[in-house]
Formats: sequence, structure tokens, C-alpha cells
Amino acid sequence: METDEQIIQQVVEGNQQMFRVLITRYQAKVYAVALKVAKNQRDAEDIAQEVFLQLYRSLGQFKGESGFSTWIYRITMNKAIEYKRRQDRQKAQATDDGFTSIPDSSMLTPEEALMKNAEKEMVHAHLSELPASYRDVVQLYYFEELSYGEIASNLNVAVKTVESRLYRARRLLKSKHEGGAT
Repeated sequence: METDEQIIQQVVEGNQQMFRVLITRYQAKVYAVALKVAKNQRDAEDIAQEVFLQLYRSLGQFKGESGFSTWIYRITMNKAIEYKRRQDRQKAQATDDGFTSIPDSSMLTPEEALMKNAEKEMVHAHLSELPASYRDVVQLYYFEELSYGEIASNLNVAVKTVESRLYRARRLLKSKHEGGAT
């Protein structure tokens, strides 16, 4: 029987079929943790799917500093907590005056809300032109409205990395916007 590390190495080297072995080994544990947080089967299944997608994308970043089971547990908890927060925000938005609104817009004047929407539209228009690492950070920050810490946890990078990517992405977006406006 191969160790997790041996299987990970094979997947990283291009043997995607070995990823199924990892899924088989850990799906029950991932589902159990997700179910404990989500408290219902459908959400736990969604969380488990997100965990394995994140795991597949991040497998090359696994350094072996902790056990693989510890690493996958941490990813599962982060995804489950993120999922619950997203649901809580959606519920809060839906119950406010019976209307779904843009977060934080309730405190804005109509002009400020219009400017915020225009900024989001500009970001969305140029999002596909950004490098993938910048695009992920911008998507999570502007559209899913996650904090730097939540983004760092989601992408398995340092908070400082999130800050620098967001700063660079903003500069790129600004130059693209100004280049398109002239």
C-alpha cells in the first residue's frame, strides 16, 4: 500500500488517476467534518466537492511539514467555515427589508453606490486579462468580499502575498482602465 506522500508525488508528476486513491481514502473524513459544520447533507457534499477541487489545485504546494491528513483537515475546516459565512451573508442580505442588496451599500449615498457598482463593473470587465494568481485574489476580495485572512487561507498563501497581489492587480486594472479610456 502506497503512502499519501508517494501518491501525491505521482499526482504532481502527472498521474491524475492516483488522485482518485486520495479521494477514496479521505472522502468519508472530509464529508464527516463538513457535515459537522454544515449540519446538512447537501451542504456537506458541496463543501467536500470544494475541498477536493482545492486539494487538486494545491497538491503541488504540500510540503510534508505536517501530515497530509492534517493538511486536508485544515482545508476542509477552512472551506466549511467559508461556506457557512457565505450562507450567513446571503441570509442576512435576503432578510434586510426583504430585498437582496449589495453588501455595505446600505450606508452609501446613491452616488457612492453608483460609483461602487461602476468600479465593480470595471474590475469585472478586465478581470479575465489578469494573471490567474491576481484574478483569484481580486475575485475573492471584490466579488465574494472575503477578508485578506480568509483569502490567504483559501489560497494557502501568506496574508502579505494576498496584499501584494491585490496591490499589483489594482495597478494593472487601473492601467488597463486608463488605457481603454484614452
